Amino acid sequence: MPRSVVLVPTYNEATNIREFHRSFREHCDHDLLVIDDSSPDGTAELVRQIASEDPGVRLLLRPGKEGLGKAYAEGFGMISSEGRYDRVFMMDADLSHQPSHLPALAEALDRVHMSIGSRYIHGVSVLNWSILRLNLSYTANWYIRTATGLPVRDCTSGFRGFRAEVLPVLLSSEFRASGYAFLVEMLHRVWMAGMELGEVPIVFLERRSGSSKISRRVLLESLLLPLRLVPGRFRRRRAPGRSQSEL
Repeated sequence: MPRSVVLVPTYNEATNIREFHRSFREHCDHDLLVIDDSSPDGTAELVRQIASEDPGVRLLLRPGKEGLGKAYAEGFGMISSEGRYDRVFMMDADLSHQPSHLPALAEALDRVHMSIGSRYIHGVSVLNWSILRLNLSYTANWYIRTATGLPVRDCTSGFRGFRAEVLPVLLSSEFRASGYAFLVEMLHRVWMAGMELGEVPIVFLERRSGSSKISRRVLLESLLLPLRLVPGRFRRRRAPGRSQSEL
């Protein structure tokens, strides 16, 4: 069986991290790497306590808040240098991503290089969002697909998994985006390398506690990044088989 690790970036998730860990262990036995940006609410200390009880949990503590992209990039580098894992997964600790979907993401990796937990395969699978936020997300994904040519419905989903062979592609050069636009840039880089992408349906739940990490700077970055990626859609490497799968 492939050895798997789940990377979870955190910043001020003290109210959620224990419940997340409990749910995580109910559904899988993967290793868990929590990447914390020195949360002032004590998230890292709670993760240390959890790790003392669960040897499959580790903490990567970073010196300060630098954005989602920087956190994941450091996690990718650590995992790659260790060479212990066949598959890597990404998800949030705010309880919006359900660990019960991890088996489906893992099963999809038997056929594609990267699997994406999609909110928009069978209509819309999002709970507790306002109509305004839902329309914004749906429109943003349409805009990203149109600009970049990415062949997936949910380009901004942060719930995804990939084979270890994708790591060299992700580490080949520095990411330009540091906020949530990093998720789009990452997806685009993998697709441009000729690797196959697939989507599996998930149900996304709005966080129950804590606050969103989205700022005006992050939104501006997310608006501008797809425009910078437009030329790439004409230079994608050819790859055998599918470039998109509904799995």
